[in-house]
Amino acid sequence: MNLQRKANFVYRRVDRWSGGVLSILVRTFESFSQNNAGEAAASIAYYALFSFFPLLIFLIGFVNSILASEAVQQIVLDFVAESLPTAQQLVKENIERALELQGPIQVAGTIGLLWAATGVFTALAHNINRAWHTAKRRNFLLSRLIGFIMVISLTGLLILWVIFTTAFSVLPLFEIPLLGSISIYETYAWSLLSKLLPAALLFFTLVNLFRWVPNTKVRWREAFWGAVVATVGMELTTRGFSWYLTSGFARYQVVYGSLGVVVAWMLWLYLSSVTVLFGAHLSAAIAFQTRLKEK
Repeated sequence: MNLQRKANFVYRRVDRWSGGVLSILVRTFESFSQNNAGEAAASIAYYALFSFFPLLIFLIGFVNSILASEAVQQIVLDFVAESLPTAQQLVKENIERALELQGPIQVAGTIGLLWAATGVFTALAHNINRAWHTAKRRNFLLSRLIGFIMVISLTGLLILWVIFTTAFSVLPLFEIPLLGSISIYETYAWSLLSKLLPAALLFFTLVNLFRWVPNTKVRWREAFWGAVVATVGMELTTRGFSWYLTSGFARYQVVYGSLGVVVAWMLWLYLSSVTVLFGAHLSAAIAFQTRLKEK
């Protein structure tokens, strides 16, 4: 009992010294465990596997119909290939094969593609909502509607990405007096921008997910820190997994044969889902701690 009192005393001292950060982290891990977020991440990865290709086919077809450019498909495929640490070739081959049927898909299967694409977002929104103990559960139709809104929002972001990518590709055609004969692609600013832009887009997506998806009031600063941690975690997960696959330690092909690429992809999806859900539970813990102090 004396040892327990000492431990509690040390805990309170450290928590006070850290400004409540220790309490926030403890509550985050407790909430993550109590809501079975690890199992939820596995279900999100499962839904992502079946939603990914319908989502990409819909996005490429929709964006291509608006911008009417043959380069759109290649820009999107390149973006996906750079974002995934594994299965790039598998994704590109299947998307290119599916887009050969683009005409029939647009006429007869748009609704089916949308319905399939919303599966992963519905599961993601449901489990983000569970992180807040004050959030009310949504019914099936409303959950699907949230997933549909997320698909439309992602479509808008993709359109902006294509526009920015096209604009940046035109920049080297202009002479910049301050740079002289140096190509803009060779500048440090361009290198930094090309690395930060995908992370900024990911952060923008996550902070809006944590702010608007929970069926309760969430403040921007509460969503902000959860999104920061999730974004950094996603970047580290992707880079770490890429290193692992190229280091020679991975032996998926030996155990799973031709399915090794899919298994590695599923593992990355699972780790990414864990990271996003941890960010959601962190935002909820920050909200709880902040409002507790305000009482």
